[in-house]
Amino acid sequence: MDTANDARVLVLEDALKRLNDVVSGRRLKVHVEYGKLVEALKIAGSLLYEVKYSYIDASALAVLEATKNLVAAIDGFADIYNAAVESVGFKPKTAKEQLVLAEVDYTLRIVKGIPTRLAEHNEDPAYAIDILAVEVSQAHPVENSKNLLSCRCTDGSRIWHIVTNIPDVKPGVKLACAVLPPVEMMNAVSEAMFLGGEALPETIGLGPLANPPDSALDQARAQVMQITKRMM
Repeated sequence: MDTANDARVLVLEDALKRLNDVVSGRRLKVHVEYGKLVEALKIAGSLLYEVKYSYIDASALAVLEATKNLVAAIDGFADIYNAAVESVGFKPKTAKEQLVLAEVDYTLRIVKGIPTRLAEHNEDPAYAIDILAVEVSQAHPVENSKNLLSCRCTDGSRIWHIVTNIPDVKPGVKLACAVLPPVEMMNAVSEAMFLGGEALPETIGLGPLANPPDSALDQARAQVMQITKRMM
């Protein structure tokens, strides 16, 4: 497998770069041992090089020692970060602070899920990120925007805040979404993106979407390709 150009590996590389930017810019608004975070990221960066240029099959890459150790290094980062946040009960006061937390959460999710994405999915870029079924619980207009809605959603295990320009999104509807790098729009942070406005069947369970509609895959693929272009 061409691991150097595999979308799953490139998305992983992009996510680690985002986390490095957060730490190097000291954008975490909590007292944290930055030295230990930097060390964890250095270890992860070194291991990423080994992963990216291993040129082995995806199934083998999923259990490669370098892959396991990379995940372990970022698990260590997460332990330090979560302890700092929980120790003071930190809650973001601004959209920028919320965006930083969302960026960290996004990277931790991408790293934690890389073994599964390598072991269980093919090289289709659409599967380089998580595609979920979520249910909308709240939807309201974004202040000062013309056509944006801020939606509170659940995947059955956590809450997601998704900003969309899809009209008529209402509570109770189930939609497919892709977990992508978070963005701030009109002072509202979006942690994922709806993959179209077509409602999923009511019988679909919440959480990872095993068989996304083709239209959802097309949109997810396009978004991932935008990420991988930046990394090539």
